[in-house]
Amino acid sequence: MDLKAKRLSARYTSFIFLLLLVFFGLSLAGNLVAWLRLDTLINSREETYIPMGFDTPFTLTRNRMDANYLEQTAESLVFLRYNVSPESVKANHKALLRFFDNEERPAMQEVLASEAQRVIDNNVTTAFYLSGFDTYPASGIVDIHGTVQQWIGNRKQLPEDKTIRMALRYHRGITTIQDFREQVDEKKK
Repeated sequence: MDLKAKRLSARYTSFIFLLLLVFFGLSLAGNLVAWLRLDTLINSREETYIPMGFDTPFTLTRNRMDANYLEQTAESLVFLRYNVSPESVKANHKALLRFFDNEERPAMQEVLASEAQRVIDNNVTTAFYLSGFDTYPASGIVDIHGTVQQWIGNRKQLPEDKTIRMALRYHRGITTIQDFREQVDEKKK
């Protein structure tokens, strides 16, 4: 009788142990599914902002930006580069450099330093007058059309039409500049 009870208790103990392992596996699977759903919920939550100084609200998630945000950010960054005077050029370019990707920053730092030196040495003041945008939100590209007006000293130069292509990346709530260059119009050459 004692031997039979021992076998029966060993069987129940192993059965309970297997049952606990199954519950543990289900708990791990449930926690994994909950974690994945939570990550999706956090990264896809849309927030709408109405900024001061701009006329259009925009909507963001942690990894996606809409066309309005893309245009407003590009406009601000273009103004940092092209609305400069000898007094403001270094501060503007320093603020602009913070938005560049780590890979692009050293090359752009040299370009902006040479531009700043030219502005200071020649007493140049420039203003960018925006005329329009071509926005491609899926790829993060904005083509900005406008006119750059320059003054060297007190002499006003002829206005120059420019198209600037800016590629922006928005990931985990951080906007970085991938590319910032003037488009060359082949028809004018």
